[in-house]
Amino acid sequence: MNHLNTSQTMRLSLFIVSLFCFFTTIVKANSLPIQPTTTGKSFMVSATNPYVSNAGYQVLEQKGNAIDAMVAMQMVMTVVEPDMTGIGGGTFALYFNNQAKQFHAFDGRETAPASATADMFMSKNGAIDNNKVLGPRSVAIPGTLKLLYQVHQQHGQLPWNQLIQPAIELAIHGYAMNSYTHDIVVREQTRLQRDPEIKALYWDAGIIKPTGSLMKNPALAQTLKQIAKQGDDYLYQGELGERIVQTVNQRLDDNQPKLSMADFNNYQIKQRDIVKTQYHGNQIVSFGYPSSGGTMVAQSLELLAPYQLSKMKSTDAEPWRLMTEAMRITQADRVAYAGDPDYVDVPSQQLLNKSYIDKRRKLIPETGVMVEQPSAGKLMAHVPPSDSSLEGRDTGHISIVDSQGNAIAMTSTVGTGMGSGVMVDGLILNAQMDNFTHTPMVDGKSAQNAIAPGKRPRSATTPLMVLDSQAQLRLVIGSPGSGQIPGYVLKTLVGILDWDLPAQDAIDLPNIQYGTKIDRTKSQNSTGLLVEKKTFAEMLVPEFIDYGYPVHVLPMVSGLNAIEIKDNQVIGASDRRRASSSMGK
Repeated sequence: MNHLNTSQTMRLSLFIVSLFCFFTTIVKANSLPIQPTTTGKSFMVSATNPYVSNAGYQVLEQKGNAIDAMVAMQMVMTVVEPDMTGIGGGTFALYFNNQAKQFHAFDGRETAPASATADMFMSKNGAIDNNKVLGPRSVAIPGTLKLLYQVHQQHGQLPWNQLIQPAIELAIHGYAMNSYTHDIVVREQTRLQRDPEIKALYWDAGIIKPTGSLMKNPALAQTLKQIAKQGDDYLYQGELGERIVQTVNQRLDDNQPKLSMADFNNYQIKQRDIVKTQYHGNQIVSFGYPSSGGTMVAQSLELLAPYQLSKMKSTDAEPWRLMTEAMRITQADRVAYAGDPDYVDVPSQQLLNKSYIDKRRKLIPETGVMVEQPSAGKLMAHVPPSDSSLEGRDTGHISIVDSQGNAIAMTSTVGTGMGSGVMVDGLILNAQMDNFTHTPMVDGKSAQNAIAPGKRPRSATTPLMVLDSQAQLRLVIGSPGSGQIPGYVLKTLVGILDWDLPAQDAIDLPNIQYGTKIDRTKSQNSTGLLVEKKTFAEMLVPEFIDYGYPVHVLPMVSGLNAIEIKDNQVIGASDRRRASSSMGK
């Protein structure tokens, strides 16, 4: 019998220890903390799903940084929240590098294929209805995986393959489907059950699986294993991209624009301009176009500054009237000017010019409401037409602060619920071609959001951060919620910066804003002042009606996730309207 020498014994011991650590990591990845901690001294994550928060928590506890946590959390979102987000879609990530005191705006938004044309969603009878576009021809070239991989290569600390493991384990061993996903599958069932992979995953004996069902996605687990080995090449240069091209093109008519591997080969992430403004001594930092929510919020705060909302009560109708009217003005600018800055001229700086803001503020009546929706301000020789493009209806957001003070606010999406309704190798593909305008020309003028090869559709996402008067990070925030996202973020900022509320209390404030509530379960969509039901805002409805608003009291399901840095603590805050959670240490 051979005896091990000292060197062999040491190597065997190290192997056993490493094996133990590996399995410990797997166990941690799937075990939710019994009592999530929302206050810490070191780090914090916040997300709309506890599985996602837990993945980020474990990475940061294992000495990873904010970028590492972003990768792990988005990969888990791909598994447990495919109705809202995933690596088959697109992402905007705002990154604060604390050591360098620099912000980076990483744009991983989807792009139109090279075969796309401006009139591809037009027929002889006019624009094709959005519901008829959803499906294979709504698939754009996804950007989320490219963003995750390339940003991790530049700024990550932990090994790439280690960060994918929690998502792989959930896809193999299963997770409990939450009610939000279930409701979306029910809402979108007519089109979703046309896809064989989706039907096999979400239906059992012809019936949609109920909330709480243990969901396993072995096909996605295999896809993620290859991504762990090959990085983004597996999608943009390899087999996954080829299968997506083949699957989508087979389902398209001969005369419809097709995808190609060249579209995937040529995809690149972009670094966009940062949008900055000052409000009550704080610096508000967000994302530039084609993500337009940051510009809307910055304009709204500039419009509101002289009104001294801090002297008004949050339970009064007047501050909500002012916020609503300010956002109606900024919305008019957004629907005209927002677009991909690589393709169209966008007057970003002019939109925040003081003289322009002062002029626009005069549109806000002293009492009551603007009777008609305001037009966009004239900032170019030819003001682009107002563009009522569809906004992605279902989105995910995560906020992260690591132990080094680095931060991420990332909003990602596959478009409407379950994206295009096309699944390849367990992966839901986006529906972002539907977020371009279907009518490229209006009154002889070209829309900023018209389709063009390689172009990115506009978005209402609002990943945002706040620095205090000492230039120290104070807040990281964002939300899902389609075109309502800027309003959700604005009311939370007013709650924190004007009414001195903790972030959680500010998130809990009612959602009140002007617009259209898209509800695919009803034949008509409510337009006017949307007031969140089952909140104190219901008591303000008589005053809102006296102001002149058409009022609709209904659910306003935001999904705000915030991290506040205060008194040397990092404090997580998450939206009780969803199964959101914050975890930190």
